[in-house]
Amino acid sequence: MNRLKLSAAALLLAFGIPALAAVPQVSPEMKANAETMWQDAVFQKMYDELKSEEGQKWRFNTLMELVRIASPSRLELRRQQEITKRLVNEWGFSPEDIMTTPEGIIKGAGLQIVDGKPVYNVCVRIPGTYPQRPGAESYKGQFPKVLFEGHIDTVNPAELPPETNPYVPVKLQKAKEPLVATPAELEALKDEIHFDKNGRVIEDENWKKAYRRFNDLDEAVKADAYRIYVTGFGDAMINTVSVLTAAKMMKKYGIKPVYDVWFCGTAGEEGKGNLCGMKQLYGYNQDTGKGNNALNFVANVAADSLTPGSSIVNYLGSYRFEITYSERDGFKPGDKPRPSALSAVSRAIAAISDIHSPYDFDKKAERTTYTVGVVNCTKPQTGARSPDCTLMVDMRSPTQGPLTAIRSQIEPQFQKAMEAENAAYGLKAGDKDAVTMKLVWFGDRPAYQRTDYNVPLLQAYWQTGRTIGIDNRNKELTERAASLNDNVPAAVGVPTINFNMGTAAKTGGGHTWYEYGIPGNGQDEAKRIMRFLMTGLLVSGCELSDGRVIEPSVPPIGERTTEDMYK
Repeated sequence: MNRLKLSAAALLLAFGIPALAAVPQVSPEMKANAETMWQDAVFQKMYDELKSEEGQKWRFNTLMELVRIASPSRLELRRQQEITKRLVNEWGFSPEDIMTTPEGIIKGAGLQIVDGKPVYNVCVRIPGTYPQRPGAESYKGQFPKVLFEGHIDTVNPAELPPETNPYVPVKLQKAKEPLVATPAELEALKDEIHFDKNGRVIEDENWKKAYRRFNDLDEAVKADAYRIYVTGFGDAMINTVSVLTAAKMMKKYGIKPVYDVWFCGTAGEEGKGNLCGMKQLYGYNQDTGKGNNALNFVANVAADSLTPGSSIVNYLGSYRFEITYSERDGFKPGDKPRPSALSAVSRAIAAISDIHSPYDFDKKAERTTYTVGVVNCTKPQTGARSPDCTLMVDMRSPTQGPLTAIRSQIEPQFQKAMEAENAAYGLKAGDKDAVTMKLVWFGDRPAYQRTDYNVPLLQAYWQTGRTIGIDNRNKELTERAASLNDNVPAAVGVPTINFNMGTAAKTGGGHTWYEYGIPGNGQDEAKRIMRFLMTGLLVSGCELSDGRVIEPSVPPIGERTTEDMYK
């Protein structure tokens, strides 16, 4: 069969289409490719299933079954294992398609361990046709890949519960009632979704209360709807289930990409997770601030937003330090004066408070800020002092230069505070009664400010919304920076975008024990899933049901900031 190759949008980009603010200039090729893909018979069948009542219900039930599995950052292994099992046993993938191991290893990744801990990503591959082409290019044997991802970790519970009780309850409350005010009130709610011994939803009367979809909160309240309390509902499992749905649909309907595509539930997006999942995937080492992209990703499509029509393309960088000051235990009133851990922390805070960024003096300057966060001291014995006090410091900036500059001013103050506290008592480091200092944890989210809004990935995102007819109210991309998984690929040089798929009528309580949501418009959700999938496939390229081929819109060798490999 003869195949018609549709030319890449990247061809026009090579001739320098100028950037106009934050509005992607979509090439005729990209527009034609999007419309051709959308009209393809197989894509329309896939869309019909996604928007069907059965398809909408499947997503809801899968969300409920996965979100109740406790999955704290860096301890996502149970949710990882359940998703892996479903990919192989139910969603059509073979064990060879699973690119992650239960122990947290990805073969070929340029980094395996982050912050001294394993990384519990779950990734599945749909191989592309590109490796079979004559002259196919690879990076050290790794052929090009496009990554679709959403994170599987949640802020709460903070600790992994025992294996005998791995789930959090899914409680129900009428939406017109006030939000619960305490954990005890939440626990006392009598209605909850029930599950069988295999962890599957029981479609009983409580399920019927929970599974009703609405366009917005007002509509839900008028219809006497219920809110669903479960941590991770919005951040980020409603989106991650949509990512997994896209993988399942692509496999079921036999969509063949040109470049390989990976669908990943990533670990450690929240808080001290330190973006570990993405750092593993992109081989990003925070000690050097560089990434090797050893797996050769050429584009990144992410879902971690709850705002329909959102598009996050700039990424707020941050450095976070957790410093512990310690003194020799046993000091009591009346003892000879000696350095104090708490006093050392106080000195550090005072010194840091005297530091200023340009934004402090000129609000038109880039907003580089910092915060001295929580101070925790260990409980002392009766009549004694706390032997250890820990200080958290967080600094943030939209671009890397000012972020590095403020770090260079703040970081030395930790050591100086210890030295000043010891010197006040005629001591120096190493003396018996001297205060000591230890870096307990360091967090790095690299900053990125986009300069080109015409890259093929953003063209694809912009055009698919118009082709499918969803979320087109924005006249330009939002330039506001946010801190997300995308910080890592952006810093490595791989184009990335983050937007919304999972659709709720209302969510709230993000990052708290009372996180909740109400199911939203399922047909709009189906369109958003199609947009997500098509955005990536317009970059990776794919074969259509009539034999035509949409060619990749980016070169086969991804960007990187180092060739070094890490352990």
